[in-house]
Amino acid sequence: MKRYTGIWLRGMAMGAADVVPGVSGGTMALITGIYAELINTLAGIRPRLLGIWRRQGLAAAWREGNLTFLLILLGGMLTSIVLLARLILWVMAHYPVPLWAFFCGLILASIIIVLRPLKQFGVGTWLALVAGVLFAGWVATRPGLDAFGLSPAIFFISGAIAICAMILPGISGSFILLLLGMYTPVLAAVSNSQWLPLAAFAAGCAGGLLLFVHFLRWALDRFHDLVMALLAGFMAGSLVRLWPWRIAAEPGAVLERTVLPARYAAETGLPPMVWPALLALVSGLLLVWLLSRPGMHNEAKPAAETRTP
Repeated sequence: MKRYTGIWLRGMAMGAADVVPGVSGGTMALITGIYAELINTLAGIRPRLLGIWRRQGLAAAWREGNLTFLLILLGGMLTSIVLLARLILWVMAHYPVPLWAFFCGLILASIIIVLRPLKQFGVGTWLALVAGVLFAGWVATRPGLDAFGLSPAIFFISGAIAICAMILPGISGSFILLLLGMYTPVLAAVSNSQWLPLAAFAAGCAGGLLLFVHFLRWALDRFHDLVMALLAGFMAGSLVRLWPWRIAAEPGAVLERTVLPARYAAETGLPPMVWPALLALVSGLLLVWLLSRPGMHNEAKPAAETRTP
């Protein structure tokens, strides 16, 4: 029971991280010591479990798949997501500038955290970093998926893409949703209990996860530094979309305009909140730094408890 409670609490930490752009659920799994077990469990969900079910029964397949661990972890994640969705929407409506500045701080610190452990920083690593910056910068200046409407298909695609980031240490699924223009729609669907789009989003997450986790394990094993450099560049290039001072675009335009604080105050009549924004930015930097301190990483102990496939 103590282990199950710990898994639930770790799931809540991952869920809270995945709601906030910049803090990765994968990073929280690494920090709280369950990343190895999570990746091994997800990678172990294969058709062979059906064969075990037919030959030995459901209980044997359930144990072989380590599904109790996965179910409890997902329960903890969903608890956090439901509890935090309304809060973030309220802050976004009333204090958007400090909130976006806080997100910027999270992203900036996460870039440093992702790049810090790289063993080699050669030409290939630099090229991956620059490619990530250029690609994300281009995506950030394009219309998001929300421009195509908020149909179940769009929620499905968003879930399939975002879940790939949710299990990567260093990049946030919510950050990907922001880049896709689907962060607010997904939070609103959670807050308002819109079950059809949520079901489509969950289905996309499930499908994307089962397809991506095998590729992720292969890529990190063989091209770890290149993958992490690409992710860091991806985060850096997308900061343009998180700029705190944004105003409504001209009629016919899709994206908001990014402006300086003085222009923001002049055009909106709202206070620019420069000092609160700076405080929020620093708070985001400090939060990621605290979470990523070497002493907080306890992967070794739980990894030893991971079920052997």
